[in-house]
Amino acid sequence: MTQKRTLDLDKVLAKATELIETRGLSETTMPNLAKALGVRSQSLYHYVKNRSQLLSLVAASRIRLLYEDLLKQLVGLSGHEALFKFADVVRDRLREDQALSVLLYHMNEFSDDSDLVQEVMKILKLGDRLQLSTEYVVSQHALVGSVLGYVFLDRLMENQESPEEAESNYHEMIWRLVAPSAQQSNT
Repeated sequence: MTQKRTLDLDKVLAKATELIETRGLSETTMPNLAKALGVRSQSLYHYVKNRSQLLSLVAASRIRLLYEDLLKQLVGLSGHEALFKFADVVRDRLREDQALSVLLYHMNEFSDDSDLVQEVMKILKLGDRLQLSTEYVVSQHALVGSVLGYVFLDRLMENQESPEEAESNYHEMIWRLVAPSAQQSNT
């Protein structure tokens, strides 16, 4: 009797995410993933072409969750309130989702047509649409890059600031990105 296949792409991505979070990106290899899933490495190639595609798909699945969260939380907001909410939601997701933040720091290793890059572009386009309804103009690249940098430093400096200080410093950084463009549009 043939054994019924219980593996699917969702299970592969979930286990890869778990490996990234528990063992790190360098340990998230096809052999280690196969071992964690209790299958042979060759079985994984039914679902992904290689490790790069696997990691891109993991990140893309995490970014889709971020995108859905952004859509829900931005409803009814405009102006600087919407920009701050956009930045806050991205920051909070990256703080919670270690796998996503690790993969985004390695984004330069993925091709422009990868699933990861395509999903990131949706986030940036959402930010661009958000700015159409406000007088504040800020480069989405600068905004998302600043949020990523802040999350990285926040992890390094954990417990060196109170949560209130960290929140205040974060919002000051976001405001400094926005304020120069707001001032230029008023001149």
